[in-house]
Amino acid sequence: MDIRCPCCHATFLLEHVAEDEALREMMALLTKLTPDVARPLVSYVGLFRGKTRATAYERQLRLMREVLGLADDTTLVGTALSETVEAIRGKRDAGEDTRPLKNHNYLKRVVESLRARGAGSVQSSPKVERESSPRVSKGVMRALQAMEQERRS
Repeated sequence: MDIRCPCCHATFLLEHVAEDEALREMMALLTKLTPDVARPLVSYVGLFRGKTRATAYERQLRLMREVLGLADDTTLVGTALSETVEAIRGKRDAGEDTRPLKNHNYLKRVVESLRARGAGSVQSSPKVERESSPRVSKGVMRALQAMEQERRS
């Protein structure tokens, strides 16, 4: 199955995606999250990317796991991620600081600030969205699982 990159419009095979273990795990992790957490998480991990080099899938997966480990309440993490991405992008647009992130210290401060204000803790959402995840994500997940089963046989 051919897939087209939405950014560069290059075409590649879904089998190539399934061959990389870290990318496969990262996609599985993202499909289990609600869109309110998954989207800002992807944007946040993008803040670690340098101008000239892509971030390795292993590092992206590690960063995502570290972020999700900051709090049990994924609603809180999603809100903190959104605020962090918005603030850092604002600084970059203003030309204040264009360097890639090196750690999660800023995000940790935002999480603590939100905890102190009580944001996100009023209604704790489950860590994984089960029934309402998009059909595209389920389809991609099924295709990856099928390819993994074929690879093992």
